Amino acid sequence: MLKKNQNIRNVIISSVLAGSLAFSGIAFAFGETAPSGVSIQEFSLLDTASDVVGAADFTPEGNKDGHFKLKLSLAEKKTIKSVVLRSTDAYGKDNYQGVWRTNRVTTGWLLGIVQDKTVTTSSGTTHESEIINPGFRKDVNEPVGEFNGELIFDLYASNNGTIKETQYYVLEIETPEGTIVSKPIKYQKPMIEGSASSTPAPSAPPASTPSPSTPTPKPIPTPTPAPVPAPAEGPTIHVFFEGKELSFPDAQPILKDGSTLVPFRKLFEALGFSVKWVDSERKAVGTKEGLTIELTINSNIAKVNDTGVELVAPAQIINGSTMVPLRFVAENSGYEVSYEKEGDVATIRINEPTQQPKPTPSPTPTPNPTPTPTPKPTPNPAPEPAKESAEPYVVKGYVRDANGNPLAGVSIFADNTLLYDSNILGVTDEEGHYLLELPELATTWRMGGKYTTTYNNKTFNFDLVPDVDQPLAGKTGAVRNFTWKNDSGKIYIYPSFAGFDDSLPEFDMNDLEITLTPVGPLVGGSAGQTIVKHAGPVAGGAGVDSIPIGKYKATARWMPEGHAPIAMQIGVANVSKETYADSVEFDFKQSQYSSAYLGELNVRLKP
Repeated sequence: MLKKNQNIRNVIISSVLAGSLAFSGIAFAFGETAPSGVSIQEFSLLDTASDVVGAADFTPEGNKDGHFKLKLSLAEKKTIKSVVLRSTDAYGKDNYQGVWRTNRVTTGWLLGIVQDKTVTTSSGTTHESEIINPGFRKDVNEPVGEFNGELIFDLYASNNGTIKETQYYVLEIETPEGTIVSKPIKYQKPMIEGSASSTPAPSAPPASTPSPSTPTPKPIPTPTPAPVPAPAEGPTIHVFFEGKELSFPDAQPILKDGSTLVPFRKLFEALGFSVKWVDSERKAVGTKEGLTIELTINSNIAKVNDTGVELVAPAQIINGSTMVPLRFVAENSGYEVSYEKEGDVATIRINEPTQQPKPTPSPTPTPNPTPTPTPKPTPNPAPEPAKESAEPYVVKGYVRDANGNPLAGVSIFADNTLLYDSNILGVTDEEGHYLLELPELATTWRMGGKYTTTYNNKTFNFDLVPDVDQPLAGKTGAVRNFTWKNDSGKIYIYPSFAGFDDSLPEFDMNDLEITLTPVGPLVGGSAGQTIVKHAGPVAGGAGVDSIPIGKYKATARWMPEGHAPIAMQIGVANVSKETYADSVEFDFKQSQYSSAYLGELNVRLKP
């Protein structure tokens, strides 16, 4: 029997007193008593790039999760009955985009919990990760557990298709004494208790409008300082070793806690190490003549030839890839590391030390010294756009693809937030640059754009949002750059149950494995790579999500637990003549109802 994706309906509280929802400090659930000695110190959305949990258990399923961080303070041992994550608006009101839970399986997707525990031994301090909630607790009365002290948790919300960095979220922690609720947060807008960096949500709107017969005096507005724009992501990082750029096909370098982290195997092998992974100790080891470097996951102590060395940032597993600190590994291997940053692109160069030790002079001069080879020219990344400064009543910037290449002919618009349907339009030039002159109005503007490209004789349109998606004041102007990244779509999968009988296990979409092999370059021009994913819930149905747009050959097999894999036949859905075969080639098409791009496939048992 197919487990269908069901619409999530939250419990609606029918009577809400005006002004009862407050955001000074921590808000509590309606009708609840605040549990004493329980305090949410920090709640934040770290990223939407993890794949740790599935819809009902702690198993990756090919869709990206929402990765949240929770710092919780418990003055005494407390039982946590359940933890609930809700999608809301800026006021904390449910917007019905999703509910994630530790139990009560019928009302949401799984909220997986991992506790970070500090362990002190004679060799140093390490961090261990303990999975607290490996799957749904189907009994609503079964607690999550007992906890005490200052706690740090990673929360993973299984992606139901609505996990977005622009979405607001609220966390509820239920104890026997009551429920504590966080302030609404979204990406880069954390809730930090007692800190100026905490971003309070706006006051809830009044329940009713005052009578027009009783005029309300207008309050004197208090000027609000303009927010400091923050980039949605870190810089694009290029790493060069001895003048040759290193490629990282499985995971890109990232900047985290002030350190550049890169995939361990690629870095170690580039520096001439033999590498191995010790699974029982969660340790990466690189060895070459006279040198061994050991990095243990989440440990701040590394070993260089069995000598403990403290790290600025530990090795860690990010999105399934083991990432290690580049500078530490390179410098402890005898190399020099330089770091340069221009705009949103950072360049790291690993080279032999510039000051080589002088050789011991030979008693007999060497008549023909070996000439020093000319180093190969360093490949240049995509040209950097010129730095720009804001100027009054002008908005300007650049549009680039994910590799930093300029995009010409992109439509850019400034949307007036005061007047309806009042836009200023422009187009990027050959360097991807645009400039819009704004009228001298006392208003703010929001930026957007549309990128149109042709692929396989079809026209594709993509909506663009600026890298800093914040409104701008006309009188100050602004620089708003765009990066085209939304070149991915989703594939709906429709199973046929012809041929199923009682001898076969119950069919679960999560057990369906889809393999996608690119046929030619993708829409962005890259070669792409073979993708293997398990199907699961996606927005609007079931299938796979976050697939780079292109033409693919698709195959499928059913892999029920405890049963040998079963090859499936596959076909393109919703075409004039639906046929099945062992594989099928298909293209993406634009949805009739939105700007999203979709693929649609049928699967069935072989007759």
